[in-house]
Amino acid sequence: MRRFGSLFVILLLVSCSLLAGCAGTARGARSSVLQADPTLALADYSLSRADALVVIRYPAIIHEDAEVPYFHAFSINAIGGEVPPANRTKKVTTRIAQSVIAKSNYYVMSLYRELQRELPEDTVLLSPHIILWDAERGLYSRPILAAEQIPSVLTVDFNVYSYPDTEAMMDSPPITFGDLVTPLFVVHSDRWLQPATNGLLLSSDPLVGTAWQLSVEQAGSALRSRLDDTPPQYQRPLDFVSFLNRRAPDPPGVPLKPVGAGPGQAIAVEQYPLEKIQMDGALLVNLSADYERDPFAESFVRGAATRIKQTLNTIDRDKATFFARQNALARFDPELAVAFLARSGGESVRARLQLAEALIESERRFLSAQTLSLYEGTWLGDYGLKMRQMIEGEYRLLEQRRSAARKQNVTAALAALALAGSIYGATASGAAGAVALESFSGILVLGSIWAMSSTLETRAESARMSEHFLALIAPALERQISVQMEWLESKERITAMGFAEFRSKTLTLYQSRIRSLETRFDSDCGFRHPGFSITGRWYGGCDAGRAEGRGYGVVMDGDGNSVEYLGTARNGLADGAGGLIARYRNQLGAYYFEGSFSAGQPDGVLQVEEPGRKPRIRAFRAGRDIGTGAGGDVQRLAF
Repeated sequence: MRRFGSLFVILLLVSCSLLAGCAGTARGARSSVLQADPTLALADYSLSRADALVVIRYPAIIHEDAEVPYFHAFSINAIGGEVPPANRTKKVTTRIAQSVIAKSNYYVMSLYRELQRELPEDTVLLSPHIILWDAERGLYSRPILAAEQIPSVLTVDFNVYSYPDTEAMMDSPPITFGDLVTPLFVVHSDRWLQPATNGLLLSSDPLVGTAWQLSVEQAGSALRSRLDDTPPQYQRPLDFVSFLNRRAPDPPGVPLKPVGAGPGQAIAVEQYPLEKIQMDGALLVNLSADYERDPFAESFVRGAATRIKQTLNTIDRDKATFFARQNALARFDPELAVAFLARSGGESVRARLQLAEALIESERRFLSAQTLSLYEGTWLGDYGLKMRQMIEGEYRLLEQRRSAARKQNVTAALAALALAGSIYGATASGAAGAVALESFSGILVLGSIWAMSSTLETRAESARMSEHFLALIAPALERQISVQMEWLESKERITAMGFAEFRSKTLTLYQSRIRSLETRFDSDCGFRHPGFSITGRWYGGCDAGRAEGRGYGVVMDGDGNSVEYLGTARNGLADGAGGLIARYRNQLGAYYFEGSFSAGQPDGVLQVEEPGRKPRIRAFRAGRDIGTGAGGDVQRLAF
């Protein structure tokens, strides 16, 4: 009897799990690990008038030549599982790939909307990308607007994702459909902000390998352009598009830590887990008519915005933007850009710098006006209305499927209980229960079969919206924008139809107002490091062809090992207060030393940073680590 009772209990538990499991199909987490903090205020740091705080990059449109490669890469590089080969070429897979672009265009506006409410005016810019393809590079992307040319403290890559196979839609793979949204999220900055990780701060788990590799490439390209004394040419493609193109594996030993890890933790990349978030259905029932309360903001965006504000409050913004500001200045005035690297004083340098930064600020404000037009055209215009209607329709479809699943599961549970009785009776009489168990298996199979006709229609609508995205929002961008520039006691109003015209006018204005620099810099000055047999390049003070005084130096050998240094030099070598980044081909990440140097070597008390370890204060003598130092003795690098 005990045996029969146990069998009955097992079958009862099976029926209960059916009820719970099927009711939970096509569902996600109610909240993100990125938690909102409405009490968090942005710290009032002094920063350059030229800088943006955040630039948000996202996939906006696909070039016709890139469509087939994109669809193929999307189907074979699925996140959350492997798509059966027979399902990779289905039309619905293409429509899902298109919907990722269409919905990214929509949901990114929720993130922009929240950040521009929370951060100072004109400091959040959108950078939509077009997806391209060529035989040499494969899939890549480039920005449509010029937002990434403005110095920015943080750059955020954002898009949403859907698993390519609709047959698994009611199961667990990541998806963006109806009330379900799977965000992909990467945060990076200039390599100098966090040298140990080449500026990579946070990454969605599936993108870690790709984001890491892109940050390495970006740092290497910047060094080579410095060595060659050429303008930076590298344009970082979207991390998600690069993932689809080559799906870089995580390099062994990449330093990772949980998202939101507190201060004092090891220097590592925050690993944001892959989340399928379920928005509040009550806010979706009538979304197309009432969208003041944003369901995506409630479930994800406010937490993401809090994480961005926390980062802004804990980093050195001048350090994050120093080299981007120098690149921006070089577009106006290469001579001034070198003086900026050398942190030269003098009235002539200060006057030029004030004017140049005022003009860069006006460019940022122009791009902010374009961003606002893009937001209004996408979120408030016909595009936003159609997207909300589609999301609302998808939500209703999902709810119908969930309801059907619940009803079907009740039937399955009752059948299980009935089977329990028959099995009990059959076993008691000595008969086998095989036939009854086969019937039970058939009931389970029924739960995985459902039609997709309505889904296909909504996916087709999202494909049309993706194809006509630029036509929908172009009128918002092609309008005349006027920005008032303030410089010292003067004011100048600059009006243009597009950014190219605006930049032409700012350059003309700059050239008409500047006066000659009192300081001159040698364009062929050498910088050395004791660990290298070759001589690199120095930007700044120079004596007899060798680095002297303040400036920036870089040296790189044929194997890709490199040292870059910002600070004071003597006789061609680092000497005095400065910061030094050392990269070695056979080691992951980079090492950073900040403090005092002598004859090219750390000498005195320095802060040392390396991948996967907490920052340390160490004492050095002629390059040798001799023990723990006191933090108050570090000569900090002033940016």
